[in-house]
Amino acid sequence: MESYDGNLTQKHFMLIGMKEAYDPNLITKMKEGHSVIEHPFRKEYPDGKSDTVFHLRKSATTGDYFLNKFTMSAQKADSGEVRTHTFYLDHKKNVDDGKKIKDNFTYKMAYNFLQGRPVYHSKSESWERIKPKEKLENGNYASERFDKAYGYDLNKVIDEYSVVYKSSLKESLERGNLQKEKFLNKDGTLDELYVSPALRSGSLILYDQDKKPVPLDTQIQKGYISEDLGQKLKQRQQEQQHKAKAENKETTNQSEKQEVGKKPSAKKSQQQSNGESKPRRKSQKQGAG
Repeated sequence: MESYDGNLTQKHFMLIGMKEAYDPNLITKMKEGHSVIEHPFRKEYPDGKSDTVFHLRKSATTGDYFLNKFTMSAQKADSGEVRTHTFYLDHKKNVDDGKKIKDNFTYKMAYNFLQGRPVYHSKSESWERIKPKEKLENGNYASERFDKAYGYDLNKVIDEYSVVYKSSLKESLERGNLQKEKFLNKDGTLDELYVSPALRSGSLILYDQDKKPVPLDTQIQKGYISEDLGQKLKQRQQEQQHKAKAENKETTNQSEKQEVGKKPSAKKSQQQSNGESKPRRKSQKQGAG
């Protein structure tokens, strides 16, 4: 049996933050020399759980085992919905070779991604978020990217809020965590809220202890958000509401016009209900001169 470098495989698991999955069961399979190993592992979180299969392949030349990908099925605790996605890993050291940068997901990032929260890739300096209603041909979910040019600067965004521990919050949010953080209230007390990035609005989403969104008016009133950003977001909300009302009104008007065009006149309707019909005009034949 060929020798293998267990430390290399263990390093792969450590790089994705899952040293715990490098367990005796996996080591036994590696010692048995299987060319391909599918290693199942379950992990539970406060807001759900994950069932994952780690896919390892043995090198034909060195006998080393490489962790090439892992397929995760993540369940949401609130709805019970399960999302399954395969995450591929690139172990190349040199990524700046003119080719497209391949971002690796850590295990926790993958879980948070499937929960619907955005995650940050430091290599490509971009945020990525799942599109849960779109599937690719390979069965994975589609996603949308927000690169550096998009302009979402998490450091600047956090500075707009009365967060107590700002540096630790940044690191946690970049991993996609729904982070519990302390906010300074206007009355000088501390309130604990859950936080997640709001990429499109250039802000943060704040949740209360029951993980329900905190209304923007409440954020402004209690001083969680700066007055400047709060008013900008409020104005944007009002513009969106006016736009939605205008679109709904236009849709209603068009529907009414279509209905009016389809309805017969009152007299015609009465005639039809009585079984009457409009008499045909008789053609008159021209008599002989």
